[in-house]
Amino acid sequence: MQAMIQPQPVLPLPRPDCLVWYAGDPCDDLIQQYHQAAEQRDQQQWQLSLTAPLQQQIADQQNQIKTLQLKLDSLTAEALQSDARNQAFLDGVGAFVGVSLAFLVAIGGFRRLARNSLNPKHERQPASPI
Repeated sequence: MQAMIQPQPVLPLPRPDCLVWYAGDPCDDLIQQYHQAAEQRDQQQWQLSLTAPLQQQIADQQNQIKTLQLKLDSLTAEALQSDARNQAFLDGVGAFVGVSLAFLVAIGGFRRLARNSLNPKHERQPASPI
């Protein structure tokens, strides 16, 4: 952001109360300086009257940008937390399904082993001729 440059106010000089005798005498110089300072002060006041509302508008918009940035940061953090919770839930479901399948496979394997050990296969005897 750019720093706003404020013109330094010109302090009003007291109006010289001398009499000009010829061009270039010290009183003439004082009167010219007084008129220049008054003109510069008027120009600065005019410039301030034009730029003050714009500077206020810029400051208001900068505050709005900061507010919106904070809101965006907050919403981003909420979205990331929500995604993390959803991913953790899905990971938990996947782990549960994996463990359940492994358990079922293990039970099926044990049942098969148990069935095979209880019913041993008998060797075939050759058929006797009749």
